[in-house]
Amino acid sequence: MEIITFSLGQAEKLGWDDTFPVITIGNFDGVHIGHQEIFRKVKERAKRKGGKAVVFTFKPHPLKLLRPDRCPLLITPYAKRIRLIEHFGMDAVIVARFTREFASLSPERFFLDILKGIFNVHSIFIGYDFSFGKDREGSVEKLKDLGRKNDVDVNIVGPVRLRGKPVSSTKIRELVARGEMRMAREFLGRYFFLSGTVIEGHKRGQKLGFPTANIGTGHELFPRKGVYATFLFYRGKRYRAVTNVGINPTFSNGALSVETFVLNFNIPLYGEEISVSFVHRLRDEIFFSSVRALTKQIEKDIQAAVKILKVEEEKNPQETPEG
Repeated sequence: MEIITFSLGQAEKLGWDDTFPVITIGNFDGVHIGHQEIFRKVKERAKRKGGKAVVFTFKPHPLKLLRPDRCPLLITPYAKRIRLIEHFGMDAVIVARFTREFASLSPERFFLDILKGIFNVHSIFIGYDFSFGKDREGSVEKLKDLGRKNDVDVNIVGPVRLRGKPVSSTKIRELVARGEMRMAREFLGRYFFLSGTVIEGHKRGQKLGFPTANIGTGHELFPRKGVYATFLFYRGKRYRAVTNVGINPTFSNGALSVETFVLNFNIPLYGEEISVSFVHRLRDEIFFSSVRALTKQIEKDIQAAVKILKVEEEKNPQETPEG
């Protein structure tokens, strides 16, 4: 997949005059099944026209610059979002550096100078709630009007609905924050995951007989505190695991940590990149009056996780953090 970093003031075209760029525009946080439906339509049109399926997105998220107090916790960090876009078969992604100058562009200038002038757009697919330009002045109808005047086909993709509700990044954040991982998976089209480098922890798990991998992660959104049945992905392989998200109240750690005990696994992971997919919430994180009581509960957690994960392996044998 071609990755193009775009900055305002870049005037040269990108050699796409002989292609048929079909573009979708948005933040695409989570790359959930609603986003995937838009990608599918973009790819279909591009294939039919012999063109290029393109995602136009932004870095950072516009609200991080304009209203950081209102910016949501992102489901997927930037690098993972790009990988997911590639996984779903797009030909190119344009990453616009979002600055205050960029934010001040009128809808007309964004459309004419950038989409049409630089990227030679022929066809656009957007979500039903799309807005663009300075102060979000550009509505869906505004974009359709600009398209009609400039020979650009503009297509509006309606919401994908699950359980009677439109799939949205906002809804997924709510589900993850409540620990409702199975429903979050339905909306995402894959398990919610955290990824990062294994860092050194307190090594208490090792002393208890349950050595854990502590994940140093750049993710912003975490599941509700508690213990989860999870899968750990390492070097392309999937392993059963039990993961604790929380502060370890028995030992008064204080800071939030993500610690994973991997079943039947004895490979040193310090410094290695791993991903943990959250399948099911087993219980709250609780205080134990003794190490023995904690150990007995961990054994019960492992037994419960094995039953759940065995079923998941049969249902979704090929699933990875990308889907």
